[in-house]
Amino acid sequence: MDVSAPTPPPDGWPAPWDPAQDLILTPRRLRGLVHPIRVRLLHLLEADGPATASQLGRRIGQSSGVTSYHLRTLAELGYVVEDTERGNGRDRWWRTSFRASGFTFRSPDDPGDPETIELAEQYLRMVTASYYERMRSYVDSLAGRMAELPTLPWTFHEYSIELTHEEARTVAGQVRDLLDRYRREPGAPLTRDGTTRAVFQFQLLPDELPDEASGEPS
Repeated sequence: MDVSAPTPPPDGWPAPWDPAQDLILTPRRLRGLVHPIRVRLLHLLEADGPATASQLGRRIGQSSGVTSYHLRTLAELGYVVEDTERGNGRDRWWRTSFRASGFTFRSPDDPGDPETIELAEQYLRMVTASYYERMRSYVDSLAGRMAELPTLPWTFHEYSIELTHEEARTVAGQVRDLLDRYRREPGAPLTRDGTTRAVFQFQLLPDELPDEASGEPS
């Protein structure tokens, strides 16, 4: 499979994507990746740095044999490589081939077709399911955080807004610029006293319920 960077749109890739460092996924490039374990493994290697199949298996509740199989598949696709500097002859370490990954429909040479749009839907469902599981896990943990609840900063909201497509791109860029000030490099330890490893989830979507989006009467 060819994982070279797809053709950029006329106005370039949105910041902070860099085709020389980042895996820019388009509908056609999802072939082989659309599997919940592979998507999860790729995310873990991006977020936490190199790991062995056994370490990753413990993280996702799978055997090392299962994770080894999917890591080899990701390697065949060009998404991960063996980290030979860490291998010791007993354990194989794996790392991503890229700094980060992101999905887009904007590549002129791969805007999607009926077959690949279905792949894109499957991939995005897996990604959004992982977002939901992260939020649900936090909510489920509240009973064990009773003493902390009055002072915890973690939060999520939904705001009703009105904006043009260009304004939406501007808002997304401003949020990215702000978050870059706090970015943690993959696998890097916390470097400042009092900091906590956290994740920021950002959703900017049209305000359409399923029946509204399909035009079906409620």
